[in-house]
Amino acid sequence: MNSRSMARKIYSTSDQLLGSYLRNLLESAGYSVLTQQTRVESLQPDGNPMDWHSELWLIGDSDMAMAQQVVQQALAGEAG
Repeated sequence: MNSRSMARKIYSTSDQLLGSYLRNLLESAGYSVLTQQTRVESLQPDGNPMDWHSELWLIGDSDMAMAQQVVQQALAGEAG
């Protein structure tokens, strides 16, 4: 398998809405993205020892630099 067909994690968040938003944004920009739900251990205020994170994986890591710019611009817009 060559490096162009590999998938690389581009972003991880515990905010499910943000994960969906970023995935839709990347896909609308022409990138192939997978979402994986991962369970992480962390002590929540309600005493629950687990939390779920969404990991966004970019298919074709040759596009990673450009896709990261899309994510960073989106996050900067959300913060502003």
